[in-house]
Amino acid sequence: MSQQIIVDEPYALVWADEEVPCIIVQLYSFANRIQFKQLMNAGLAHFKAHSSVKQRWGWIADTRNMSAISKEVQQWLADDWNMQAYRAGLREVSIVTSHNILGQLATQQYAKQTVARPEKYVLEPVYYDSLEQAKQSVTKQCATPNQ
Repeated sequence: MSQQIIVDEPYALVWADEEVPCIIVQLYSFANRIQFKQLMNAGLAHFKAHSSVKQRWGWIADTRNMSAISKEVQQWLADDWNMQAYRAGLREVSIVTSHNILGQLATQQYAKQTVARPEKYVLEPVYYDSLEQAKQSVTKQCATPNQ
């Protein structure tokens, strides 16, 4: 299995799984605004460098152990990061459901803001119970042509 670590911090691990292929963001605890933006941008840079029409890549947010995300960061995700990801070819954000209520509320708010901007981009947030389920789904998505 070919995996490349992109970010390895006490609060998160971001890596590329070339077998799926996808970027996986695994949040362990609270990341402040700067840390969160840095890890998301680092993953997106790798996504942009590797995803193409011939070989699509997916994005998995493993939020099982994630805590809250500030409103400012949620707004940045909706207004800036999502647009960049969409322009780079991302069409679905796979979310492994959080075990705690703060993480659940944060991902629900993200999903709500994401689907509220169809005039700017169309990203579909899809929830999974496990990382393995998300990987299986992304593997299937990446095998089909980009739309």
